[in-house]
Amino acid sequence: MARFQLRTGLSPEQLLQWCKTVESLEVQDLIDRTSLGFKPAIQFCYRVAIRSFLRHNGYNSLPKTDLQYVSQQWHRGYRREEIERLLSCLRQEIHRLFVVMAAESGLRSNVLMELRYSHIMEDLESGTIPLAVRLEPRFYVGKKAAGYAFLGDASTRLIRECLTEGLIERKPEGRLIPRSYWSVWAAINRARRKIGLDPKIQPCHGFRKYFENALDIASIDHEKKMIVEGHLAGTRAKHYTDRDVEELQDIYRRAYPFIRLNIDEPVQIGTENETYNRKFADLEARLDRQRVLEAKLTVLEDEIEQIKQIQKWVEQRDAR
Repeated sequence: MARFQLRTGLSPEQLLQWCKTVESLEVQDLIDRTSLGFKPAIQFCYRVAIRSFLRHNGYNSLPKTDLQYVSQQWHRGYRREEIERLLSCLRQEIHRLFVVMAAESGLRSNVLMELRYSHIMEDLESGTIPLAVRLEPRFYVGKKAAGYAFLGDASTRLIRECLTEGLIERKPEGRLIPRSYWSVWAAINRARRKIGLDPKIQPCHGFRKYFENALDIASIDHEKKMIVEGHLAGTRAKHYTDRDVEELQDIYRRAYPFIRLNIDEPVQIGTENETYNRKFADLEARLDRQRVLEAKLTVLEDEIEQIKQIQKWVEQRDAR
């Protein structure tokens, strides 16, 4: 409303009075006209906000309009090697933990910032890996619902280190990321620019895309994939039991080779050894590719075994 008032000189009360004296098309025309100087995303939010203000104050005569925000460019997710380079530039352990948890869980930033020790305490203290992130029911509703998420080896290791160093409080209400979102975003964005990553990659949401791409490559069941990612419409996820969470945990273990990150920085032995460091990084990349190929082979072997079982069942049925 502040933007609208600056552009028109009308206070919210004056806008409501004016709307009653003109045709509804003229009101919509004013909203559209005053939004033209903004970027597309702000235009969308601006129009929605003004229409919402009028509707909540009893003015329901506005014409219907197809308000949709169309992204102006495609944003790809991070690649594994890009996240690992990013991690090597982040100095604060909490910032590194945010990146690894985002990549390993696929949770959105707002959920990550709300995570407490209580959400992972059960599996962390029992030594179960991956850690199930046990959220309250409120996290599993709405269009931006959280998935039934897990944290792998790298996140578990960093969490234990942060607990040892006193960066995370070992009590139920202790926040896993005891920082503001903007400080985390700024640190990631600085590191991203420093190493020259593609500016089209979204600083934080790109980790979720990395996670979803990894699940695609792992070829896990589509229904289970939707539940883990938080696309809960049309699934039975809202009523999941502990036994079902254990089933998802096993699925996550199968997919983890495609998600796994190397969080250890390359050994530095002086500036004169840049060639050695490049070779070391190349070897790490080859090992990562080897792990992915081995994981793909395991998936294919499982599928072949399932086909054999089905074929055997069909032959037994036909024999009867």
